[in-house]
Amino acid sequence: MKILMITIRRIYTSPITIQIGAVFLAFLGGAFLIALSGASPIDAYQTLVQGAFGSKNNIAETLVKTTPLLLTGLGLAVALRARVFNIGAEGQIYMGAIGAAFVGLFLGDIPTFIGIPLAMLAGFIVGALWASIAGILKLKLGANEIIVTLMMNYIAIEITHYLISGPWKDPTATEPFTAEVAKGIQLPIIIPGTRLHAGIIIAVIATILLWWVMRYTVLGYQLVLTGANPNAAEYGGINTGRMILLAMLISGGFAGLAGASEISGLHHRLLEGLSPGYGYTAIAIALLGKEKPLGVLVAALLFAGLVVGADGMQRSTGVPIAVVLLIEGLVLLFVVGSDRLRLNWQTTSKDGEENELD
Repeated sequence: MKILMITIRRIYTSPITIQIGAVFLAFLGGAFLIALSGASPIDAYQTLVQGAFGSKNNIAETLVKTTPLLLTGLGLAVALRARVFNIGAEGQIYMGAIGAAFVGLFLGDIPTFIGIPLAMLAGFIVGALWASIAGILKLKLGANEIIVTLMMNYIAIEITHYLISGPWKDPTATEPFTAEVAKGIQLPIIIPGTRLHAGIIIAVIATILLWWVMRYTVLGYQLVLTGANPNAAEYGGINTGRMILLAMLISGGFAGLAGASEISGLHHRLLEGLSPGYGYTAIAIALLGKEKPLGVLVAALLFAGLVVGADGMQRSTGVPIAVVLLIEGLVLLFVVGSDRLRLNWQTTSKDGEENELD
């Protein structure tokens, strides 16, 4: 009986159980808000799911949204594992898009097998270099990376605005955007008749690769140990400063890759509003995914489904899209709160198990 009680207690305090509970409470709060608006929560959520996964086109659109959210969430997960707080993914997406756009605008007609890898690499490198500024300032001057990365978002967006309104502006257009990038860097459509491009394949491969690195390599161990216990890491011979900078580079690189995939796969030009807040939403995704690549994949798919399904919900039931944004906020609130609750439960459980086994 005692072992059964201990097992049940461990299930209740497991991260997966608490994360599922946090999502459930967020949707429960959303149902309350929907009911206040005079609509049926059951009908609203039914149309939400239908709008996200009810047809081939809907599934394709959900996966299109999943791509940048997943790539950016992966990068933020790496930073969080090293306990580096990168709030600048939004700006890093724009800088990665600039890198890919440069390849597509100024390197001429290049073959696809060269152009696509080159555009993705350019996006990764430019995003990584942009994020490294905050990492260097943190290490050399003790600057707070939260403030630095947040402020750099606005700089990146303004740089983009300058380029598409000035030197890179399409001379044949009245709106601020560039000409179409070269065909050689454009990602192929993988489901005809939809907008789903090969960026989702890149994102899934990146997820598997990052999972392997974090789980089975020395680098992954060093990053995790740096975040878990910097003093122990230093005692074990790990250069924690280098790990912090590396975490920022990887984090910014993945966000830059997300921007590059948006340019090469979806928009085919650099333009304003390239990211409707993907960098901020990805923070909640990384937290909900417990900073683990496979968890981030599930969380990105959930949030993408919410975004895509919100339109159908509004058309069918009249429930405003803002409710979905509130649900996303509640998910983040409950996830952060659940982490603290889990720590308290684990402490209580350990004390209880020791008493019971005695």
